[in-house]
Amino acid sequence: MSDDIIFKLSEPFPEAAIHWRVGSTNAKRLGVKPWEATRGRAFAYINARDVMDRFDEVCGHEWQAEYPFQGCCRIGVKIGDDWVWRANGAGETQVEAEKGQFSDAFKRAAVLWGVGRYLYDIPNQSVPLEDGKIKGGHIPAVPDWAKPGFHRFARGEKKEILLQVRTALEDGDAMGLRQVIEEYTGELSEPEEKMKLWALFNSTERGAIKGLLSDD
Repeated sequence: MSDDIIFKLSEPFPEAAIHWRVGSTNAKRLGVKPWEATRGRAFAYINARDVMDRFDEVCGHEWQAEYPFQGCCRIGVKIGDDWVWRANGAGETQVEAEKGQFSDAFKRAAVLWGVGRYLYDIPNQSVPLEDGKIKGGHIPAVPDWAKPGFHRFARGEKKEILLQVRTALEDGDAMGLRQVIEEYTGELSEPEEKMKLWALFNSTERGAIKGLLSDD
């Protein structure tokens, strides 16, 4: 049951729900003010409201969020008869510091449930800036693999892939891991982008997958 919930929570969002924020810029290199920078790195993100809608859609009323202290959010999902909690935190933001902090902590806790985790795998992109914002007409495109419906698997296939991948990791079987990826994706060069279930794995498993493949 928990795997079914994670599968649904981890689904990619429609492209219209993806927004882009500016991270580092060339302002320091040019010796100008931040709003005078001409280029920057764009990072994909989703709004907290979309995250809430995803939990409502998948969990109905059987989820809740709490803030035990400022900067920390924990999200509980009822699985069977038990509540399972996952927590994360965030610092104050530059705009509406306290509100932004609560929102970021909520979204980071949601990532631990798989919501929007795949966005971390979308490469940041260099974009032209105007007044500190992405210049009109230059909003990055969402890659095909990060869109809903890309390379879907049936529920039974998903569970079988998970079982096979986790078994290969436990056994240190790089060849077996590659065979699983090849069987279900047909691509070996960038499995994290082609494998639709990538967002399901936790950070430890993701690191193990990359490590095992790179050592092979």
